[in-house]
Amino acid sequence: MSAMKKIGDALDRVCGVLIVLMVGAMVLITTAQIIWRVGSGVIPGMRPLSWSEEVTRFLLIWATFLGATCVYRRGGNIAITAVQGLFPESARKVLRVAVHVVCFCLFAVLLYYGVTYCNKQVRTAAALPIKMKYIYMCLPIGLGICMYHALVMALEEITGKGAKH
Repeated sequence: MSAMKKIGDALDRVCGVLIVLMVGAMVLITTAQIIWRVGSGVIPGMRPLSWSEEVTRFLLIWATFLGATCVYRRGGNIAITAVQGLFPESARKVLRVAVHVVCFCLFAVLLYYGVTYCNKQVRTAAALPIKMKYIYMCLPIGLGICMYHALVMALEEITGKGAKH
């Protein structure tokens, strides 16, 4: 159990670092696009960046799915805790395990369809020579990480080593 939690924590840290890098890159690319767009009106021969909007969009999509894994792992998702408060602690524990099991099943179904969707992608991005299946890989990767977190968190609740929500 300890090894699984350490792996989950490492995945969370890696996703966090990647998100920071992606958001930073988005800021830099958007700033460069503004400079190039303004400069193209002033400096002859200077043209706006044709790829910046697309790269920024792809980074946002990836950051969103990786961010969802971090939010789920830290219990930051929307929850209706008023209902849990009506039950004794033993029933709350069962409810928390049930929520993680339901989430795991939902993530598994979405993962299946995400992989199916990625495998059907044959086109490339409009401004970049990148196959769209690599952009859509954020679906199975993010959902796979969420499934792992759901499993670990359910086991932590069952073994009594989980955080109380």
